[in-house]
Amino acid sequence: MNRALLLLSLLATLSACLGGTAYRVYEGDPRPSNSVAVLEGAQFLRQDWLNRYVDSVRFSSVDDTMVDNNVAYNRIEIEPGIHDVHVYFYWDMGTARGLAPALVSYAASRDTLSRTLRFHARAGQVYRVMAEPHFSGDRQDITSLSHVDFWIEDQNGSQIVSRRDGSYFPPSD
Repeated sequence: MNRALLLLSLLATLSACLGGTAYRVYEGDPRPSNSVAVLEGAQFLRQDWLNRYVDSVRFSSVDDTMVDNNVAYNRIEIEPGIHDVHVYFYWDMGTARGLAPALVSYAASRDTLSRTLRFHARAGQVYRVMAEPHFSGDRQDITSLSHVDFWIEDQNGSQIVSRRDGSYFPPSD
């Protein structure tokens, strides 16, 4: 368990250092970093007998604005203010890339694998959408993924949207 947390931490640090291009969810020219908020999706290392996969949190929309080519972006820039951010859990397909578009559509629309998180973004701040996948079987087997809980943390690791607010609660019969 400690090795997994260490690997997750190293992966998060590496992805923060690499940064990458952020998708702008606002109109007009690029703005300075102190006038927008940045939202990053957490990444997770999953390993089976032969392969290593990097699963991640992706963004499908902010308010009612769709994120184009959302698989390509791990970071988005948004204007300060209150937003509804729709996120989903994207699992790495390895060499089976042909199925990726269908699985993205599936994951983004399932209430067990996606969530809409409402929060107040502040200019110049970087937030991270965290996730905790829950499996009904072997943790490394993506076919046993039952649901995912999401939350948002600020740069200091404080929860901006709590785990409870981003948790999946099955409908009661």
